[in-house]
Amino acid sequence: MKKLMAAALAASAICAFAEEELEEEDGSPLIWGFGNTGIYSGYQLYGSLLNKEPTWQTYAEINVNLPFELYAGVGLWFNSDLTSRRHDSYEKFCNEFDPNVHFGRTFWFDDDRTWGLDWRSSFVWYYYPHHAHRYAKTDTTMDFNHSFALLNPFVIPFVDVVREYHENDANLLQFGLKKPLEITDELTLTASVTAVWRENRYNWCFPTAGFTEFHNSGIATVKAGVDANYALGYNFGLFAKLYFSSVVDPDLRDAADNGGKRDYGRYKDFAWGGAGVYFNF
Repeated sequence: MKKLMAAALAASAICAFAEEELEEEDGSPLIWGFGNTGIYSGYQLYGSLLNKEPTWQTYAEINVNLPFELYAGVGLWFNSDLTSRRHDSYEKFCNEFDPNVHFGRTFWFDDDRTWGLDWRSSFVWYYYPHHAHRYAKTDTTMDFNHSFALLNPFVIPFVDVVREYHENDANLLQFGLKKPLEITDELTLTASVTAVWRENRYNWCFPTAGFTEFHNSGIATVKAGVDANYALGYNFGLFAKLYFSSVVDPDLRDAADNGGKRDYGRYKDFAWGGAGVYFNF
């Protein structure tokens, strides 16, 4: 969880245009989007802890509905560390911008739209404006992601297929199960468990022993937790989340014991969470 400043400007322009509330012939909105902003206890990525101290993270995206029930859009995620722990390498504020371009569709299997396959593909650019770490190959990198979820009224299986270029040139799979629970009309809880498989080349950036060891391909981390959303209105509300993550690969756990002072890969087991506001239109 990294991500064309031009895409951000385009999103702002389209967002202003969206106020006209354009609609398709069937009544669904032509332009729609969502986002959130919040404070987190640390920076967690794929079940590994990149920064153990508080961060402010924000994401927003805007989409346009296309023929054949397809949609396309742009999004922007950014991170600001709230302490100086990584100041020597990343500076403190606005130290990562991750714009993306994406498209997708939900393939419904029934007329009631209770069973379906949700698909989304994204190009993601990770930009570190102040990056100064000697091990980095570049100040930017890029992912090509494909996400799938089998929608149903029971338990939802999901998988994210990630191919990262430039920095790792490696593959990653994130997969698991999630269960949304509607507690009240306003409160929804979503429990989930997620495992992350990483190719050996992907493991260099969560090392431990001087950013030199690849280790083996395999299941690297597992995390479990719950997300809570509380609606304050039709288009906004509050969210909170709490997760526990564990490094399960034996080699990575051993390497964590010999890691340096940086947070990458050092923490084998940790709790992580955050809270903030969300919006949609």
